[in-house]
Formats: sequence, C-alpha cells, structure tokens
Amino acid sequence: MKNWFTSLNGAITLSIIALLSEVWRGFLDAMFVFPNDIGDESFMHVAALIYTGLFAAWAWSLISAARGRRRGLIAAFIINLLVWLMIPVSTLLFYCPVDCLADAGWIFSLANTLNLLFGLLAAVALGLQLRRREEVVLRSGEA
Repeated sequence: MKNWFTSLNGAITLSIIALLSEVWRGFLDAMFVFPNDIGDESFMHVAALIYTGLFAAWAWSLISAARGRRRGLIAAFIINLLVWLMIPVSTLLFYCPVDCLADAGWIFSLANTLNLLFGLLAAVALGLQLRRREEVVLRSGEA
C-alpha cells in the first residue's frame, strides 16, 4: 500500500477521487446552497462557469501529470490544494461550522468529509511526487 500511495498512479488516482468528490459537492452547492443563500440567477451562472473551468483545468492537469509532465503535476497539486483550502476546510472553519453542518444533513457532511479526506491524501501524494521528481532532476543534473 505504501508503494502505491507514493507512486504517480496512486497520486493521480487519489486526485481523481478528490476531483469527483468535489464535483459531487459542486452539484450539492448548485442545487441547495446557491439558490437559498444567493438567489441571484446571474451569480449562479457565473459560479457554474467558474466550477466548470476549475474542473476542466483540474482534469487537464491530471491527464498531463499521468503523461509524466511536471507542469501537470504542479498544476494538479496547486488546484487540489486551493480547492481543498477554499471549499472543505473553509466550510468547516468559517462558512458552516459544526452547528451548521448538523443542520445541513448527512449528505453535506459526507461530501465535506470526503473532500477533506481525499483532498488531503491527494495533496500529500502529489507533494511526494513533486519532491521525488525534483530529486531525480537534481541527481541527473549532478552527473
């Protein structure tokens, strides 16, 4: 298991799971949170475009990383970390603390928990890949 987690395939798989859990969370936000909390139709259209662009960039970065490109790995790490900090972590700490999550229901709590878990695992696995690739570049540069 340790070998899989520290491999490129493991990092990409965890990132795909984190992306899918965020897509799920995005659908929940679009269906329940935005109409109730914002209600402005034009803002919801802009939010949908932002989510779509973010998910497209994340998917592109994972495809690029799977092909062995360092830029894709860096982009996947940055997007995963930003999404992880902006959505599940900030939801838990600022937007919807424990009392709010209890009122939101089990489906939101499950989505947020999965975002927290898989986003963190993906960030660690991607970070290990970045570090490993940097070491390989340094070693080949020394020769």
